[in-house]
Amino acid sequence: MEQWVGKIAVVTGATTGVGAAIVIELVKAGMIVCGLAKRKDKVEALRKDVFGAKGQLNAVECDITSEASVTQAFSWIEKTLGGIDLLVNNAGIISKYLLLDENNIKDLRLMLDTNLIGLIICTKQALKMMKARDVQGVVVNINSILGHKTNTCVPGTKPVNGMYPACKFAMTALTECLRQEVMFFEMSAKIINLSPGLVENDILTAGSDNDLVNLMPRLAGSQVAKALMFAISTPENVLVQDIIIKPQGEFV
Repeated sequence: MEQWVGKIAVVTGATTGVGAAIVIELVKAGMIVCGLAKRKDKVEALRKDVFGAKGQLNAVECDITSEASVTQAFSWIEKTLGGIDLLVNNAGIISKYLLLDENNIKDLRLMLDTNLIGLIICTKQALKMMKARDVQGVVVNINSILGHKTNTCVPGTKPVNGMYPACKFAMTALTECLRQEVMFFEMSAKIINLSPGLVENDILTAGSDNDLVNLMPRLAGSQVAKALMFAISTPENVLVQDIIIKPQGEFV
């Protein structure tokens, strides 16, 4: 990880769970990390976890569903820190509304805006900065096992909101399309798809009323962060394209 010491990382959805674990791991590795969130104070709260680390943590207010907010945040990063070397698209939400529930369209649209459109907005900003600086940056999209297979459900149990795996399947396709566009536009950035199974305290498991989900083993957020560190630590000519990481015994 020596090649990343002093480099600039941006992590969306940085306040809890996998996002917080990734922020902590990157700061400990010596990176200058910008944690993006709607509430800066929640990112600031992570300082106690990186006290004495050789890296640096910056809390940046940003609503990734707003193009203006993203532009403002990334402009601050460019002017203050000089650019971006690593983008981790981790922000995501889920609704407990099912697809066939009434009065759910607002929630479903917000999921699309956060889980997909926000990812695209952030990625465009990051790739533009990477190309301008002529660096081989890395974009990691934190996907899900549900981006590769639909959720398991048995009769009588409530399924996961169907828009969530729909967004994650779309993210799988989007990541590959981004990879192809990066080559088309003669950029050198790596685009990585990291798909965890169930994770402790993430949006899929926290407060779930799905009996099947609640019985399954979970990964720790730090284990997902370690997988990310592996993926970004390869030589320049090596791409870890897709990673699926699951807790032993999970049957999704």
